[in-house]
Amino acid sequence: MTVFLTIIVMIIIGAIIGGVTNSLAIKMLFRPYEPKFIGNWKIPFTPGLIPKRREELAKQLGKMVVEHLITAEGISKKIKQESFRQQVSEWAQNELEKQLNKEIRLEDFLNQVGINITEKHLRDKLTKLSSNYVQKYMVENKDQLIRDVLDEQLIAKATSGINQIGDYIQVQLTAALASDAARQRLNNLVNSYLDGKGFFGSMISSFIGEEGLADKVQPVLVDYSRSKEASHWINQMVQTEWNRLLDRPISVVDDKLNREVIGDTIGKIIATNVPVDDILNGPVSELVNPIKPQLVDQILPNTVEKLLTVLADRIEPILNNIGLEEIVEKEVSGFPLQRVEQLVLNISRKEFKLITYLGALLGGIIGLIQGILVVLIG
Repeated sequence: MTVFLTIIVMIIIGAIIGGVTNSLAIKMLFRPYEPKFIGNWKIPFTPGLIPKRREELAKQLGKMVVEHLITAEGISKKIKQESFRQQVSEWAQNELEKQLNKEIRLEDFLNQVGINITEKHLRDKLTKLSSNYVQKYMVENKDQLIRDVLDEQLIAKATSGINQIGDYIQVQLTAALASDAARQRLNNLVNSYLDGKGFFGSMISSFIGEEGLADKVQPVLVDYSRSKEASHWINQMVQTEWNRLLDRPISVVDDKLNREVIGDTIGKIIATNVPVDDILNGPVSELVNPIKPQLVDQILPNTVEKLLTVLADRIEPILNNIGLEEIVEKEVSGFPLQRVEQLVLNISRKEFKLITYLGALLGGIIGLIQGILVVLIG
């Protein structure tokens, strides 16, 4: 009975020692979190293994992530997979559909995506862009004839409107000739002319009177300006000048009017007549509706495909520039040790218990062997 009791006690003691030792070893992986001192003497094995090797662990994890987990080759292969590309394209199409279907003003939509733009700002931009384009065009095509630059339909419409310009000139000329100011100018002109003719002029002046000749000449001029002959002459003159203008190079217009003035004028006309306010205040859904199918089904998938291709080819320098290894190292170094311990225990709690039980089992076996040896030797 004494022999059996001795062996049992030795087994129990061995099991307790083995289990406690393994349990303590597991806890010493994390604890204590900081070194412990007795006076100036640091207690051995403090802090725990992981806290003590924290910086080295962070570096090794950073290298492991970059070299074995998140590699440029692996990411590139994933991006090149057709299924992945299809998923990205479908996601982008769905997101774009949601944005385009929103009943929101274009100006508000642009503000939401970080593009702050107002009607005045947009009109100023249109003016500047149009002006710069016109000036650049005039410089690059200065030797080209105006006829070759203008659209044929525009030339045809302008040519057909020449008669209207001639009619307008005729009306304005007739009104000017019939005015009191024209009569006074004619009178001054006649008097100046007759004064220069000496005796003959004085004789005519005394015979007709100072204002008689002007009174007779003015109605004649007015009647002529209203005549068909005058209309034909004016229209022919305007038509001739128009054709001469069309056959001149653009440089002539630049020399006469200055391309900056022309560019600014055209730019202001374009910016003023473009319905910028309607565009900015209109809902996004209505503005893009005409091009929505093409935008969603063609332009966006092609854009996504090209972007993914470029990304797959340049993923290695991108990862190098990001500094993924440094990021992982920094995050691990700043991760609370309590959270690390809890994370490891949650994952490996069952295995740690088995290790503790294994230590107790081995301790019990060692206790059994020691008990047997004690009995045999004793």
